[in-house]
Amino acid sequence: MKAPRFPASRSGVSARMTLLDRAIAVFDPVRAVRRHQARTTLSLATGGFKGGKKGRRQTANWDVDGGSANQDTVPDLTTLRARSRDLRRNVPIATGAIATRITNIIGEGLRVYPQVNRDVLGLTVDQAREWNRAAKAEFELAAWTADFTGVQSFEELQALVFGSTDESGDVFAIRRYRKDPGDTYGTKLQIVEADRVSNPNFGMDSDTLVAGVETDTNGVVRAYHVSDRHPGDLFRKAMNWRRVPAFYKDGRPIVLHLFKRLRPDQARGIPYLAPVIEILKQFGEYTDAEVQAAVISAFFTVFVKGAPDGTSGPLPMPEGNSGSDKDEIKLGAGAIVGLADGEDVTIADPNRPNPNFDAFTMALLRQIGVALEMPVELLMKHFMASYSASRAALEIAWQTFRRERAWLVKSLCQPFYEWVIEEAILTGRLQAKGFFDDAAIRAAWLRSDWYGPTKVSLDPKKDAEADTIDIGNRTKTRQQIVMERTGGDVESKHEQLAYEQDLAEQNGLIASPTAAVSELNPPATNDEEKEE
Repeated sequence: MKAPRFPASRSGVSARMTLLDRAIAVFDPVRAVRRHQARTTLSLATGGFKGGKKGRRQTANWDVDGGSANQDTVPDLTTLRARSRDLRRNVPIATGAIATRITNIIGEGLRVYPQVNRDVLGLTVDQAREWNRAAKAEFELAAWTADFTGVQSFEELQALVFGSTDESGDVFAIRRYRKDPGDTYGTKLQIVEADRVSNPNFGMDSDTLVAGVETDTNGVVRAYHVSDRHPGDLFRKAMNWRRVPAFYKDGRPIVLHLFKRLRPDQARGIPYLAPVIEILKQFGEYTDAEVQAAVISAFFTVFVKGAPDGTSGPLPMPEGNSGSDKDEIKLGAGAIVGLADGEDVTIADPNRPNPNFDAFTMALLRQIGVALEMPVELLMKHFMASYSASRAALEIAWQTFRRERAWLVKSLCQPFYEWVIEEAILTGRLQAKGFFDDAAIRAAWLRSDWYGPTKVSLDPKKDAEADTIDIGNRTKTRQQIVMERTGGDVESKHEQLAYEQDLAEQNGLIASPTAAVSELNPPATNDEEKEE
């Protein structure tokens, strides 16, 4: 009798029949069907992904726990922060990666350009433009005194906050008010390092308190517990904690918690270097070892062996050196070391510098760059490929930089701008009808754009031609082009251009914009148009 064939389940998963299954099917088909159904159900329960199998040789020793977002991160945060800070201090690649992000994302500081919604507010073009100028001027006054400690301006605080977030995983900015002599505005930011936000007396986490972040039963953040000093400070008084509410009663924020949430319910941030901490540490040690080996190989030392009859000995020692130093051998540049009778030496060639060092390190740097979302060309500040490849690397990096800039604007810059404008309206320095009456009107008054460093251009001429086409197609404004390529704002540039035109006419000069452009951009030859 031939054993029956069992169809696959609806999900497409069917247990493979063993020799025992076939034997049972010959004598008791009903029992064989039940056995097959049970085995198929078991196969469905264990999943169909090879990565989830526990009996495969490749994954047999891969044991991981499926903890919550906080369980998988909070216990390791203290160590991750300390190691991340050490890498930033002592490993050039880590230092450069964070510095590159700060330079390209923030640069000299993100600048605000108010853009009130005049349609909602019923303003004319001139009224909206005048209010935007006034709001920008008032904010610049407050930006100079934004730091609660009185040390940094708001532009410098942006770099501090962003670097601290990368280094420690998160950072806190608390709204404070103090109007010092000479200050126009009293609204300020107190920046609090991640370590200072913790459970009071370092107590255990609970359902509503995790690593200093207090929530309600629904997971909504209610307050932060901030210590009066850093836990790493020594020889000081005992630590005290203060509960700082996260919001006012009307929902406006008091504390800005800057971090990137990677999983739902995650309470604290993870350092930017966390995925590559181990490889960066080993990379630093490897490069140090290679440098030491190269230095040692550069010390060319001559050993002088005495004659068998003892008539010759070590070379005369310089004056001031005693004979007790005879047996002390040190490596030195051009050193000559004498040997006693019967002694010999074998000089080992360390073969340094290592000819494979560059290829090996580049392989590691590519992996590091992938994890950090930074092309290896930008990570190393070394563009080795063609123009097209280098441009693609910069474009990929720019996508990351734009996203990170938008995150910083949403998390820090725009909230602080709104706080300052609110104070300006309360003190009468700005007039905004209906600002405190309706949330929609308030949002219309507070609408703004933020701009920072421009994108790196490998061929400004091609970019300018593309901008000209975009203007002709009405897909870009001149304000966008100014902010993306040269910085500043189009109004100030037009004012400067008009002043230069008037100055040229007063001095009897004929300044034709068309002629000026022709002089600056002569017809290209065939060789210039070719791409290397």
